[in-house]
Amino acid sequence: MTFWEFLKTRKFWLHVLAAIVVSVLSILAFLWFLKYYSRFGSETKVPNFVGVYTKDLDTFIDSYDVEYLITDSIYDTSKPRGTVIEQNPLPGAKVKTGREVYLIVNCIKTQQVKMPDVVNLSLRQATAMLETVGLKVGNLIYVEGLPPVMKQLYKGKPIRKETLIDKGSSIDLMLGKGETPKVFIPDLLGKTLDEVKEFLNEEGLTLGVVQYDGTISDSSSARVYQQIPEVNELEEIEVGSFMDIWLTQDASKWRGKKAKITTPEEDEE
Repeated sequence: MTFWEFLKTRKFWLHVLAAIVVSVLSILAFLWFLKYYSRFGSETKVPNFVGVYTKDLDTFIDSYDVEYLITDSIYDTSKPRGTVIEQNPLPGAKVKTGREVYLIVNCIKTQQVKMPDVVNLSLRQATAMLETVGLKVGNLIYVEGLPPVMKQLYKGKPIRKETLIDKGSSIDLMLGKGETPKVFIPDLLGKTLDEVKEFLNEEGLTLGVVQYDGTISDSSSARVYQQIPEVNELEEIEVGSFMDIWLTQDASKWRGKKAKITTPEEDEE
């Protein structure tokens, strides 16, 4: 039987038909598997992981069709330890079911740094060195002695250099008065509490009583509208003196308020 004769036989066309059926079924099976594997058309909303404690994550996702993966951890003193502080994708985003949500959590353990040696440095140098390693200047204690920093204290006790200490801790500095230096009474009107603290540290003054005007909804936006001693650009006070302040969110109480300036002739009157 020749090749052309075989092409006309019933057996040949049965083989062709079988091959077509097998090919079609294979393609359909592949498309079904691809749809199942990629979860085509199956979407869900990403829940809000922020604020959830890491120990509760497994229970938290039971109600959602997503998975999670912790990709990094950082130390943020403004957030609760051991909680999620960032996520990707963001809450509410539509993703395929089973999608992994990448999380950044706040460290459970406090990050520690080595205490630098700021003894014998000026206040400005000591402040810069402490802030560089993530520490803060606490109380300034003035005693008889030379102007540079005489002692560095943590919770009232001397702390040696290289001692491991929680990042963000406050270090009290004992400073010598020297010849009791003086500074002009600063104008704190219109400054926020953080700005006041930074300014007074630079001037060598100490923050005293802090009072608020009525109910304050956001202390970071409240500004000084009254201070004691009152502003007087011609009057000096000793370094280390206390400054009491009053804060308000009512801008009309501090905006446009000018410093009080008196002259020797007015004082005599």
